[in-house]
Amino acid sequence: MKVILPWIAVLSLSILPLLLKNEFYLDALILIFLWGAFAGAWNILAGYAGMMSLGHSAFFGIGAYTSTLLLLHFGLSPWIGMLVGGLFASSIGLILGVVCFRLRSHYFALATLAFGEVGYIVAVNLRSLTGGSEGLALPIQPSLILFSFSGKLPYVYVGLFFFLAVIAISYAIEHSRLGYYLTAFRENENAARALGVRTGQVRLIAMVLSSFLSAIMGTFYAQYVVFIDPSSVMRIQISVQVALFAIVGGIGTALGPAIGAMIFVPITMLLRAKMGTSLPGLHMIIYGAILVLVLLYMPQGIAPKLKEKIPFPRRK
Repeated sequence: MKVILPWIAVLSLSILPLLLKNEFYLDALILIFLWGAFAGAWNILAGYAGMMSLGHSAFFGIGAYTSTLLLLHFGLSPWIGMLVGGLFASSIGLILGVVCFRLRSHYFALATLAFGEVGYIVAVNLRSLTGGSEGLALPIQPSLILFSFSGKLPYVYVGLFFFLAVIAISYAIEHSRLGYYLTAFRENENAARALGVRTGQVRLIAMVLSSFLSAIMGTFYAQYVVFIDPSSVMRIQISVQVALFAIVGGIGTALGPAIGAMIFVPITMLLRAKMGTSLPGLHMIIYGAILVLVLLYMPQGIAPKLKEKIPFPRRK
């Protein structure tokens, strides 16, 4: 039965968009898939390796700006720009890892926070390239090659593909030798090294993969919103948001970030739609309340509590 459940879940997610005629709900699905995939990318480094990053907004922004600039200046398809942005972000992530992996705990978090802030400042001040605070508008020309569609439904299925892909990658890591090495490092670095685990190498692999996938989602965001500026793709709050999704859902689990996105994105959209003008910022209060309750009663997150019901077969 547990072997069949994942396929039932995938089939349900595939059919659901066809049943929704309201664009508000389609928009909610797209954002759930987008932020769930991004939180899953963050979780590869922070959850499995235990390296808490607060600078992933920079990788997200690199992906968004790289594909957008290549499209605007060279007419390069965003599908190709997405891969270029991912490779560029993973190269930056590799350099950041080499420099900062000597730091531990909150010191590493502070270093990545500074990295993210530097990325934001560069994007704001490099006006000749990024447009500064005025941002960049993408051309609205419906075309598969240009990763631009006239309706929301194609974006839903592209987002669903990325969402499921990140979950599958996370699950594969979790049940692979790499995942065991990362977990060993996270729990006890000295013991892992004593057992012959190359902790530096496996952390760099996690950093490269995490930054690559984060940049991919940055490109998807840019193509969906068709406008980017430093505040929308590189602000520190983005890093905090995806960390919150993963922590509440279950950090270090394949489904945790997805569960977090499914909880928080609808709450945010509904509160902004109903009380956005009368009570701005209310969703942040709700965020805080949910986080406190989860940390008090489910310190490992929601996913571990639902472990027996997770639709993945256990490894024998």
